[in-house]
Amino acid sequence: QMSSSIEKPGIDGRNSAADRVVEAHLYGAQLVEGEVPIMRREGSIVVNVEDTLRAFEDDVDAITFNHSVHNAMRKFARNSVLKKVKSGQSSSSAPDTVAQQRKLQLQQFVQATKVLLMTYEKVYESKEPTDLAMKRMLGPQLQYFVNCMLTKFNFKNRVSVRALKFYADSLLLLGELVKAEEALETAQNIALQCFNPTDLDLFDILRDRASVLARLGEKEQTAGVLEQCITIIEQLDGEDMLSKESELLNELAQVHSNIGNLNYANSLLERSLSIKESLHGSMSLEICDTLSRLAMLRNKKGEPNQAHSQLQRVMRIQERHDVPRHEFGSTLCNMAAVNAALGEHEKSKVLYQSVLATQERQYGQWYPEIATTLSNLAMVHMALGEYEEAKDCLIRTQKIRSRVYGRKHPLVASTLTNLASVVFTMGDMKESMKLNEDALEIQKACYPDAHPLVAVTLKNMAMIENSVGNLDKAKTLYERVLQMEELVYGELHPAVASTLNNLADTVLEQGETAKAAVLFQRAMETNEIVFGKDHPDIARNLNNLGRAFKEMGDYDGAKSKLMMSLQMKEKRYGEDHINLVPTLMNLGDLFNLTKQPQRAKDVLTRGLKICEKRVGMKHPDSAKMLRLLGNSFYLMGDLPTSERLLNKSLDILEGVYDTDHPYILATRADLGACSRPVGARVF
Repeated sequence: QMSSSIEKPGIDGRNSAADRVVEAHLYGAQLVEGEVPIMRREGSIVVNVEDTLRAFEDDVDAITFNHSVHNAMRKFARNSVLKKVKSGQSSSSAPDTVAQQRKLQLQQFVQATKVLLMTYEKVYESKEPTDLAMKRMLGPQLQYFVNCMLTKFNFKNRVSVRALKFYADSLLLLGELVKAEEALETAQNIALQCFNPTDLDLFDILRDRASVLARLGEKEQTAGVLEQCITIIEQLDGEDMLSKESELLNELAQVHSNIGNLNYANSLLERSLSIKESLHGSMSLEICDTLSRLAMLRNKKGEPNQAHSQLQRVMRIQERHDVPRHEFGSTLCNMAAVNAALGEHEKSKVLYQSVLATQERQYGQWYPEIATTLSNLAMVHMALGEYEEAKDCLIRTQKIRSRVYGRKHPLVASTLTNLASVVFTMGDMKESMKLNEDALEIQKACYPDAHPLVAVTLKNMAMIENSVGNLDKAKTLYERVLQMEELVYGELHPAVASTLNNLADTVLEQGETAKAAVLFQRAMETNEIVFGKDHPDIARNLNNLGRAFKEMGDYDGAKSKLMMSLQMKEKRYGEDHINLVPTLMNLGDLFNLTKQPQRAKDVLTRGLKICEKRVGMKHPDSAKMLRLLGNSFYLMGDLPTSERLLNKSLDILEGVYDTDHPYILATRADLGACSRPVGARVF
């Protein structure tokens, strides 16, 4: 990031008389030796001073300004010096007066620029809501100044680069990612023309641009720009430069992790950690960020136990240095995410709630980071089946982000997408679709057409179409998402594998079981290449293949795949992890289909105990287990127990979903079948 004060630039890099005047006023007259040059009038055109300045006044009054900046701009627009034109000369006819006017305009513009940049500098790195509001308000002023610099005065120097940097920052607050990237690209081009190749202002602009490109989903470009930054830093000496190199390696690792190059990302983080440890030691606070990144990468690679150990090391270091509790937030959030991966959702919830309480005490109710914690907490509530709590968290998240960033910001869109997922799970398909459509409208204004977050929203919409029976629409949307993700990531990426699974689900429901099996197989092969054969996603892929074989009537093949999935999950997570539940559910259903109700009962009873322990008996997964278990007792001829279990399942489902939800309709159908003799019912 840029330093917190405007630094004095080197003499090189100034390439015009206007540059010299601006730098003299901003950084001190000692930078420019001799007389400040006067701008010449352009060609034979004579400017009417009064008309020109009146136009400037109109422009100023059309924008809502910070008071001090407004006054500076008014001085730029109309200056008392104009009243002192010698001998009553007409401002429209005296060449020397035109020269004075041009010089005066330039000087006043410089003073206004100084006020504006210093005003923005004070709030640049702040995340306080009032400061974010100030930055949003200063955005139109920055736009006006930037346009004047680049068109009227043709400035190409550090001042214009700084102004473009701040303008881009204000655009980001408004969610204008494409415009922000364009502003930073302009700043980069100016810096490349005017600065030395190893200039740190050039480095800062490149780094800012990499951050925006990453948010735009331009991962390859992001990696390229970050590598340019590393090239600059590697040519400079000093401990500070090594620290910057370590930070860049961390950022580059994140990009490659998003691309799916997990092993390369790991090597970059190891390199970063080596630099930090050589500079500060193996128990220093400076290594904690890189250690945390390594932990979360290991979590992504399906190694939550190793991630947990790494985060415990981070916490020991922070405790040794007496880090205040409120500064533990990011570590505790990472630990919560790892606990969720380990199936310890209650522990995860407690950690997020602890972080939230600390943030609220420290910053109040409207701090932006509170929205992030609430969003994460909502996902844990979702996993626990606490849908109303999840919905409340996301509604609050939306209010915070709308107030801080405005209603058309991409973070608001992401919140709407998450809220749509909760509402979808609760069975309100119409409201879920509306929320996704609102999110998509914002995203289309902020992102290019092929963007990962746009793909996520479209994928959610496809799930809704699939759930309401519009299988053709769902298939078309999934195919569109798949094409988009392959364009963004390439064919070998976890997001592509996820969409292949979703597409296979829809194809399976359309009755194309063989095609579904091929898609499930392709998804598994993709994950094997990205993660290796022992990753948890492979177990999920085997579970899906088992479902496909079951629908194809290949019960032996289905049993083989499901048992392999179960064994992998048991090895990875232990005997009572929540991630075992889908496979146990499918195995129980398979045993019911093959008229082995006792085996089904054993498997489903085990699954029900896991649900009761991990997510409670009000969770939809518990209801699904009860329904399948009721079917097992029906097959064994125990109709009263079957009816009791099915009624219990229905009570849970009616507490979560609307009355016409498919799960409720299916359970009622099973209850109706209990009145028929065993053997008259089809499974």
